Amino acid sequence: MQAKIGNKVKFINEALSGVITKIISDKIVEIHDSHGFIQQVALTDVVVINENEHTVYTFNKPSFTDEDDLRKKSFLSKSTLLEKYKKSNKFKYENTIEVDLHLEELVEFPTRLEDWQKLYTQLQHAKKCIEAAQNEKISRIIFIHGKGTGVLKTELRNLVSNAYELSYCDADYRTYSTGATEVVIK
Repeated sequence: MQAKIGNKVKFINEALSGVITKIISDKIVEIHDSHGFIQQVALTDVVVINENEHTVYTFNKPSFTDEDDLRKKSFLSKSTLLEKYKKSNKFKYENTIEVDLHLEELVEFPTRLEDWQKLYTQLQHAKKCIEAAQNEKISRIIFIHGKGTGVLKTELRNLVSNAYELSYCDADYRTYSTGATEVVIK
């Protein structure tokens, strides 16, 4: 699909939406975002949305043009999300997977991200893993967050208890020390 002036869009990696106000090239557009700023953005960083804020199509995958196709693709990507964790799983018989939330495991260039982007990326990955685990009937996830300053650990636990209403506890101290949280999925 081609970008058009007036398309409502939502940013893929940020909680922002906006309207395309100018087409700069076939890959870059100018967007007036929901915070009132005007930004130049790559088309691959946004998706077109309708009035109900549902995704209509993406610019980097023109073969997915309707919402049902996008839902199917989204579902498939969630189900394959956990495959790499299942393959390297040491808990084969316990219906438990281990997910490493260290940035080096999630993004190619972690040093290019600001602190808030790092935390956002880690929490988004945790959300996707929880939702995929719920769909696949996995009973427990051990999130390895490391010791650090405790910000990721605190935010992960808030997410688990508030957004998903799941229970959690410290993972096995002998294996992970204080650097992991075990989430029990209902």
